[in-house]
Amino acid sequence: MKLNCNVIHDLLPLYVDQICSDESRELVDEHLTDCRDCSTLLQQIRNTEIETDLKSETENVILHQAKFFKQKSTIAGAVIAGIFMIPILVCLIVNLASGAALNWFFIVFASLITAASLIVVPLMMPENKLLWTFCTFTVSLLLLFGVICIYTHGSWFFVVSSSVLFGFSVCFLPFAVYVKPLKSLLGRQKGLTVMTAITLLFVLMMLSIGLYSKSSGFWRIASAVSLPFVALAWLLFLLIRYSRFNGLIKAGICTILIGTFSFFADNLINAWIGIKLPLPTLKLLIWNTGTIDGNVKWLLLLGCTFAGIILFISGISKRRKQ
Repeated sequence: MKLNCNVIHDLLPLYVDQICSDESRELVDEHLTDCRDCSTLLQQIRNTEIETDLKSETENVILHQAKFFKQKSTIAGAVIAGIFMIPILVCLIVNLASGAALNWFFIVFASLITAASLIVVPLMMPENKLLWTFCTFTVSLLLLFGVICIYTHGSWFFVVSSSVLFGFSVCFLPFAVYVKPLKSLLGRQKGLTVMTAITLLFVLMMLSIGLYSKSSGFWRIASAVSLPFVALAWLLFLLIRYSRFNGLIKAGICTILIGTFSFFADNLINAWIGIKLPLPTLKLLIWNTGTIDGNVKWLLLLGCTFAGIILFISGISKRRKQ
């Protein structure tokens, strides 16, 4: 019987696919009537083939539907793009017919490009819709700012553009680096790339504001207000990203740093400018306009220090157990 089972095991795949000879099929049928183990194996093989067929059919249906929706999206994007062309042509005809300059035409054109970047681009692009939408919207918005600035004879383009780029980078860049092409390109340096880009755009924004304001005291005040916060952000990032402590120890150190910075920030900034301020005083029994600032800072310092120590001790305890 054991020898027969081994032979039947070799024949079962051919038996299921119906490609064995009639003699082999009769032999398998005769054996299955007496052998429960081989009957169970036959059922398992059939179930596996059914699952494989269902998986293959499911994948084919999904691919077919994905192709179908891509085609529909492309058609919808093309139709909407055609609709956007109508006001552009109307504005161009009106400007030419009235003999006026094409200033309003270019403003309308840039505005519709900005709208199209949010509506048409996601429909037309087959992959990485978020990344393409973000990039095209940013470029089209800067184009709109440039056109308006030119035709209003303004000098604010670099201030507005650098501020918008900095704001976009803070809100969207941490998510954009996880899009497929950037994610594989940056590897493990996504966080460092985001922090570097945001810092450079912040510096560009401050330079643009300084050149636009033309104030001799701007640079000292701007550096005193901004650089300590930039340094704190980088310190926290490097600590969280590259230190080998566990999460609880990192959280404890960061909490203490934030509480300490909040307590001394005003004194540090004013000392940089050239103004000496006394350290905050704690008067919990007196709450008025003269004491509320000091009381809040002391409570924040004490609270963050206490919470940080608890987290730090918990992290050390966890590390020892591990």
